[in-house]
Amino acid sequence: MPENAWELVAAGMADLRALQGAATLLTWDQETYLPKAGAEARGEQLSALQGLYHEKLTAPALGDAILAAEKALRAEGQPDEAGPERAGGMGGTPPADPPSSRHAALRALRFDRDRAVKVPARLVRELAREQSAALVAWREAREQDRFDRFAPHLERLLALRREQVQAIGVPAGGELYDVLLDGYEEGMRVARLEPLFQQLQGWLVPLVERLAARPPPPDPFAGRRFDPEQQWQLTLEVLAAMGFDLDAGRQDRSIHPFTLGLDPRDVRLTTHLHEEAPLSALFSTLHEGGHGLYEQGLPVAHRRTFLCAAASLGLHESQSRLWENLVGRSRPFWRWLLPRLQQRFPALAGVDPDAFHRAVNRVERTLIRTESDEVTYNLHVALRFELELGMLRGTLQVKDLPAAWDDGMQRLLGVRPHRAAEGVLQDIHWAWGELGYFPTYTVGNLYAASLFAAARTALPGLDGDLAAGRLLPLRDWLREHVHRHGRALPAEELVRRATGRGLQDGDFRAYLEAKYGALAP
Repeated sequence: MPENAWELVAAGMADLRALQGAATLLTWDQETYLPKAGAEARGEQLSALQGLYHEKLTAPALGDAILAAEKALRAEGQPDEAGPERAGGMGGTPPADPPSSRHAALRALRFDRDRAVKVPARLVRELAREQSAALVAWREAREQDRFDRFAPHLERLLALRREQVQAIGVPAGGELYDVLLDGYEEGMRVARLEPLFQQLQGWLVPLVERLAARPPPPDPFAGRRFDPEQQWQLTLEVLAAMGFDLDAGRQDRSIHPFTLGLDPRDVRLTTHLHEEAPLSALFSTLHEGGHGLYEQGLPVAHRRTFLCAAASLGLHESQSRLWENLVGRSRPFWRWLLPRLQQRFPALAGVDPDAFHRAVNRVERTLIRTESDEVTYNLHVALRFELELGMLRGTLQVKDLPAAWDDGMQRLLGVRPHRAAEGVLQDIHWAWGELGYFPTYTVGNLYAASLFAAARTALPGLDGDLAAGRLLPLRDWLREHVHRHGRALPAEELVRRATGRGLQDGDFRAYLEAKYGALAP
């Protein structure tokens, strides 16, 4: 390939990646240390950065350079992969070998650019400003338990997202929501997800009814307080065991735990601490640590290109849910961790390990998604998916959202919120304007079950390793099969290569039924 064409593309990607990192840092600060009075200025800063990013991404000169680089690749005999179907994702035929790093970076860049060039710069800036304003309004609405304080902002974000979707264009035979999905899970469509969620509900609802009817195990934490500093130190100990490099990342505290990767060598996690619930911080750290390991495992040699990014948000969620649930709620893991928990909190010294394990895996109908167990969790996501579809299809108005939420919780989980803060206002995603994001949590759960099953086959000593606190063999297996590939291939193709299976619920169902069958008292 003529180096001048690639050099132009590479320089453009390097600038775009740097701008992404700067915007990500401002977002992290916005959620951790930003003074309340600085919110308006932060919105202006993010708006300017995102506008500049959009301007550079859509510049005609970059488009010309991409075309020239793609033409040179074809001349060299490289396959011209135009999308996930050609690359073996979403039902396509797998290629013999992964694409070259240059081709993979070009494919990722073109995907992002083709969407961006259709969106006016004015709309990009408006979205950034409204996201910052909505975030402030959401926090105040939660504190006051007043959905009406947030509703106008959600109306505005919904209108802006509709405008964005219409600018990008609905795929043939698809619908508005498909365009939002595509931004998080490339190639995913409502026509595929709706039947999958219906299938999940078909066996999850009766499973929840059966498990929730069992006598609840004793709660070893009830009525006790647990020193937040000791909780904090335990989370850092677990992060270190997982192999998260604290020289290339950090953990802080926030209301809603999250992970942001500025670069594989600068990854920011947050967790939250509750004096009466020490496992909340622990599971948040395991979850965000899984995200963080993925970010740190991305191909650092390509850190200045679009190859150095997760294949999809669903695959990202698979990493967090794998560590949080398939590792963090497993019996072998607690053989190692329980003594350390008891050492920090002597009040737990007499807790029976089997009883503790049952308590950690208690299944109950709860109102809060982030605190729900792994059996009920996807029903929380199913509700949000249903509501988002209704809003995009125009069958659900924002003003009717609280009632629809409460009715849906009653129908799917048999519980009903009494306050907006524990219902429709509990998640931050809509304040960020992240419509289309929620389904990636369920996609991630399904991928996680398949990946863990494959890892168990490949690592016959895995249970023994977990029981001894040796977590690096699992991290290294995930790094080899998932992390290091970045965006070289679509997410489903990476999972298929690692497990022999694409997106399906069979592994997840088998995991839950085997685990909770064995946990019967």
